[in-house]
Amino acid sequence: MLTKEWIKHKAHQVVYSAGTHDPFKICEANNIPVYHHDLGKQIMAYHTTIKRIPAIVLSTRNSEFEDNYACGHELGHHFCRHKGNAECLQRSNRRFVTYGDEFEANEFMADMFLDGIDIDDYETKDQLMMACHIPTWAEKYIDWDSVIK
Repeated sequence: MLTKEWIKHKAHQVVYSAGTHDPFKICEANNIPVYHHDLGKQIMAYHTTIKRIPAIVLSTRNSEFEDNYACGHELGHHFCRHKGNAECLQRSNRRFVTYGDEFEANEFMADMFLDGIDIDDYETKDQLMMACHIPTWAEKYIDWDSVIK
């Protein structure tokens, strides 16, 4: 299991290296192709590696907001070096988990979107989360004490 500090540091490295919080530009900067396919009603996204080439697949049924955080979540799997595709990001499993690969991917997503953000630029936490593409179900992954004040 990776530490919160390692995940936060890795997210910072990724954002700094790509010069952006945008998960699609981060994919481009890291040569990770993003594909869109109809994955059915439940599956939103998954990360895979085929012949050592990573890829992210997003559902064509996602909204733009869902695509952003789903891509960020899948980047978490990539940069945390998770093996296999044990669990896809599904509409039914968007909930707080306290350990494992899904926890680490969600933590990475939140840290990546919030890296360098000044909380004082927003009137409410909800405004901050919406502007940073973080869904309400993922609020528990935010380390509010470490967000720059």
